[in-house]
Amino acid sequence: MNRFKLTKTAKILLVFIIVALIVGGIALGLKTGVIKTDNGTDDISVTDNDNVVKSNSNTDVNIADNDTASKNNTETAKNTNSSNNTINLSIDEWVGYATILQANGGLTTQPGSIYDKFGINVNINIINDATQSSNALIKGDIDGAGYTINRLAFLSNKFTSSDTKITMPYITNYSNGGDGIIALSSIKTIDDLVNAKIGVPQFSESQAMIVWFVNQSDLPQSDKDKIINNLILFETADETAKAFFAGQIDVAGTWQPYLTQAENMTDSHILFSTANSTKLIMSGVIFRDDFAKSNPELVSKFIDGTLQAIDSYDKDLEVLRTSMPMFNGMSDEDIVGMTADAALATWKNNMEILNDDAKTIYNNMCDVWTSIGENSDKTITDTLFDTSYMEALRDKYETSVVKDETANTNKVSVTKQNEQEILNTTALLTKSSSVRFIANTAKFLDTSEASAELDDFVSVAKMLDGAIIQIEGNIASDNDSEDGVVLSKQRAETVKQYFVMNGIDADRIVVVGNGGTKPIAPNDSEENMQKNRRTDVSFKIIEQ
Repeated sequence: MNRFKLTKTAKILLVFIIVALIVGGIALGLKTGVIKTDNGTDDISVTDNDNVVKSNSNTDVNIADNDTASKNNTETAKNTNSSNNTINLSIDEWVGYATILQANGGLTTQPGSIYDKFGINVNINIINDATQSSNALIKGDIDGAGYTINRLAFLSNKFTSSDTKITMPYITNYSNGGDGIIALSSIKTIDDLVNAKIGVPQFSESQAMIVWFVNQSDLPQSDKDKIINNLILFETADETAKAFFAGQIDVAGTWQPYLTQAENMTDSHILFSTANSTKLIMSGVIFRDDFAKSNPELVSKFIDGTLQAIDSYDKDLEVLRTSMPMFNGMSDEDIVGMTADAALATWKNNMEILNDDAKTIYNNMCDVWTSIGENSDKTITDTLFDTSYMEALRDKYETSVVKDETANTNKVSVTKQNEQEILNTTALLTKSSSVRFIANTAKFLDTSEASAELDDFVSVAKMLDGAIIQIEGNIASDNDSEDGVVLSKQRAETVKQYFVMNGIDADRIVVVGNGGTKPIAPNDSEENMQKNRRTDVSFKIIEQ
């Protein structure tokens, strides 16, 4: 069979025709909106929410609107003055964000859902990489994002450097046993970490938690530096835990279900878990400040809807299975078990936390990241946590009966029956104070000086609100008289009263008078005697 052949001139003409068709098609696509450009700025677009947005690197992701959601393209998302009642939001796969999904009916606002009844649309994107979600927030492709306060402190300098003002008007939940530190059974205190092999997921809440404990300890700075500088960094909490169970490390910062797994093994235990702290790891939602200020009613409705969904937290479980891949195939029993690891914050909790504890945690976490060479911005603390959006809901929630408070339900009180057990328990964390007293009395020599010294201890006590606090008074004397024991206990009682005056429950505190039986230096100089005139404060984890 003879093949048809084009002449050279015909070939050239055909090429020109094809090129013309391609160029014309592109122009038509741009004009009609079928093809969108990013103008050199938008490397984030929104993909369909049928599947979680996967992220294993620091490259930017694109987020596209779900077909069932109200359309909100990149240009609209960037228009903070928009009145279309739409919020584009990112959260990660954490059970504590369940009520956002439940109020929405899924990743997009479903007919009959709480948000639908409020007349608002919420497009939710699951982004597990904070680099990607923060990039999207900075560029205006999303309006808000869910972060822990720990992670927010880590990202703060990034937001400030990009001139992106943010606000956190809502604390959604706090970790209630979902995060912790697992260790070999022989490791019982923070001091035992000095020569241990410690693994953490890099830049995670677990890393921040371990560094926070080390920084709060009375270890010499050289030992603190040794621990922090020798941390073994992993990509994920899963990898960290697997290295621990394989015997490659002695300690791991991780989360559930690996905490329970360690507890059930004979040669390991939970050194610490957030079941003993309602403050150390708390999650919330931040918004671009320009978006929130332009849409205050929208933000308040978003918060209101999530608060109303609290009753669905451990009941409406199918929405979790369809929205977060980590729940696919899990039984109701397993999911309910996970909801216990994240306790929800009510309206009342938020008014208290945003005005006080959130700022304390944020500043603590800024110190943590700074201590390991990262940049954090403390200067935004006073403007970061805004209660005005909660205030708009005061009439609705102030007098309501709530079922869930952030008061730690795992707290153990000191009683006559357990006092000796408490005294015999090894302290997880010990700090020594050199508060000075008037000679032969239990009165502070300088009240303002004592306050400055003890405020740091009170801050730790508030963070570890499920721990027992043991206060031991000591005097500078070689005479082990009964009077010396009485005086040292009276001084410990004075410190206890300062704790109570600053909001620490008295039933969490046990006092001890050591007299002069526990000197740390010979009483041969005023300098050494001052070292022995000290108050030791220990934080102990007691099983119920």
